[in-house]
Formats: sequence, structure tokens, C-alpha cells
Amino acid sequence: MEMAAALPSSWEELPPDILGLVLRHLPSLADRVHLRAVCRPWRTGGHPQRHKPLPPPLPWLALLDGTLVDLCGAPVRCAPILRDGVFRYLAVDNLAFLVDNDGGCSLMNPLSGLTLPLPKLAPAVSRALEDSAYHKSHPRKTHAKVILSSPLYLSPDPLVAILVRDGYSLAISPSKDHDAISISLPPERPEGLPTRISDIAFFHGELYALTVYEGLHIIKLDVDGLCEPNFIHQCIADDPKQQVIYTTYQQWQQQIYFEGAGHDSEYLVMRYIAESNDKLLMVRRWMSFPSGARLGDYDTTFRFDVFEADLTTVPGRWTKVENLGGQALFLGSQCTKSVPASQCAGGVQEDCIYFMHRVFDNPCKEYIGPCVNPLGDSGVYNMRDGKITPFLPEPVMAELQRMRQFLTWFFPADA
Repeated sequence: MEMAAALPSSWEELPPDILGLVLRHLPSLADRVHLRAVCRPWRTGGHPQRHKPLPPPLPWLALLDGTLVDLCGAPVRCAPILRDGVFRYLAVDNLAFLVDNDGGCSLMNPLSGLTLPLPKLAPAVSRALEDSAYHKSHPRKTHAKVILSSPLYLSPDPLVAILVRDGYSLAISPSKDHDAISISLPPERPEGLPTRISDIAFFHGELYALTVYEGLHIIKLDVDGLCEPNFIHQCIADDPKQQVIYTTYQQWQQQIYFEGAGHDSEYLVMRYIAESNDKLLMVRRWMSFPSGARLGDYDTTFRFDVFEADLTTVPGRWTKVENLGGQALFLGSQCTKSVPASQCAGGVQEDCIYFMHRVFDNPCKEYIGPCVNPLGDSGVYNMRDGKITPFLPEPVMAELQRMRQFLTWFFPADA
């Protein structure tokens, strides 16, 4: 009788440590929210601050129409991302970067609906277009990628950096009402266009830019009012032998051949940079397509190479790595993030790259005519054995393909 009296008399009295154990086995943020909604004690006892931090929830998929779905294909209830006056948006970790019809910019949390205007950013984007191949009358269509120097909950005024679509310019602004700037990297040769940027990332508080020839620039910024950058330094030199497209003749010249890619294939190479486990990584993504075919119709990702930036030498260099140190890398054109695989519930695999199809492949076919497969060659690349497998079950893949929209990653924050 005494033992029975010591047991909880109802589910509401479930101890917080037991709730924490349950939460740790729920990879979906929606499931965690549902658990906390059962009753007030569960909402209080299930808060992450009451026990050791929970593993990050699994990412969601962001569709171009503003819909968010989980990895089971179920729509996520959130505030409307695309609404009156909003032209388009980009996924930025757990936020949506909104571009208004007039070119104005803001950050929005789709789960809470809270919006942070960025009033100085649009003029900086317009100034960046002056060095761009795109006409400055189309500022709404030029945002290729947006990154933050730190999450909003960790910094009261993080920097927002935008890569202009053709890669020749950057626009940078604090998230508060301060001046923004636009910059370009020094040209590759005198009187030439500015150096083209392939990707950008914040690392140890500094902004890094990766060129199409795998050169790495560090851009040190004065955050006190955000003056012009006081230092732009190339810490890893460009490699002129690197190409964006390798034709059959270039493959023969440089003795490039990959088993399984096909003798009559040409290669398209995309390059990304990302912070992972306190390292700055470059990811080289190899795609094959039939010789003479239009890019986007038959691109097939078949290989990844990963390199770590060694900045201890002058000049620095890229050092190839064979694994991700137990991390999993979610790779996309708009949003890329590294997570500790062992801490994620839901079967995230270590040393694997979860990659999305390119969002800008044949965008016109998304709405008219036969639609290019929006998932395309998306999959999971295992660095240990080089194999690629689907990252979603077949029924979910089929449902997403039916929606005819390109996708990118969205990383909800536990609350």
C-alpha cells in the first residue's frame, strides 16, 4: 500500500525527467509540441530548460509556395509565409527571409509569426546590382542565398549577408536599423569583372566567401555602424584548373574520370562552404549530364568531395577529409546546416550528406508544361562507402513530386 501511494495518481504528475526521456525519443517538433499541449504540467515539465538540452528536431522541407512539410510529407501549421505584398522568400535556418513586391526585406519566424524588418537592406541590394549582370530594376529576383552571423535568440543584432544571384556582389546589413553595405571581391584580372562567388558562410564571427575556382576570402566587418569592410583578404588562392563544367576534352586534358559516370558524360561541379563541428568545410558536388544536353534536364549527382580549410599556413589550403567526424550535413542551394548525427533522434546517419536538387533547374517548367522532377537527384550520400540512397520513403517522394515545387531545408528550433 505504501508503494502504491508513492506512485503518481495521474498522468499529469509524470516526473519531468520521465517527460525528458520521452521528448528525447521524439524526432519531430510537431510531436514534441503535441506532447507539451496535453496539459499544463507537461508543458512546464517538458520545457528544454528543465532538463539537459534536447537533440535538435529533424528538419522540415520548405516549398516555394510557402508551405512547410515534415519528412513524412505532412503539412506544418504555421503563419502564412507568402501573403499580400510578399513576392518570394528564402529559407534561413529556422526563419523565412521575405522579399516584398517593392524589394523591401524582412525576417520572419513562421511558427510565431513575428517579423523583423530590415529597412536598410534593399538599398544595399540595389547598390550591389550596379556591379551585377542583372538589371537594377529587378531587385526582387536577385537574392540567391541569405545567411545570419548568429541565431536571433543568441545575438540582439546579428549580421545578415546576401549573395546576389550571379555571385559578383554581396549585400550586408545588421538586423537592426543601421546602415548596410554592398561589396564585391577584387577582380581576377585588371579591369575585369569582380571575382565570382560560389557560396558564403559565417565562421568564428567572420564572413567567408568561396569563389568558383575554390579560392577563399575572409571579409572582416566593423559591426559598429557597419562601415565599409576594413579588410578583405584571400586566405586560400584560386586554383585555375578548377572548372564549373568539364567537357569531354577538359576531362581528357586533366585526366578526370569517375567510374559509373559514363564515358560520354560531361560534368557540372557545384561548390559549397559550411561550418561543421568548429571546422570550415568546402563541399565539391559532382553531377553528370549527357554531352550536349541542356543543363537541368538530366543532371545526376554521383559524388561528393569534402575539404577542410587549413588556415594555419600562409597561404591557406584545402585538405581533403574522408568523413564528417560523426556529423550529418544537410546541403541545399538556399540553406545548409551541419548537425551532430548521434544527437538527432530519428535515424540521421553519421558522415552522410543529405542533399537537395538544385532549386533553379528549369524554373519555367515548374508551372507550365511537363514539370521537371522537383526532387530530381536528391538523396543521401554516404562518405564511408560512396553510395547514394533516397532520403525519403517512396510514398512521400511521390507526394512531393506531385506538388511540382522545388524544395529546400528548413530547421525548426525547439521551443
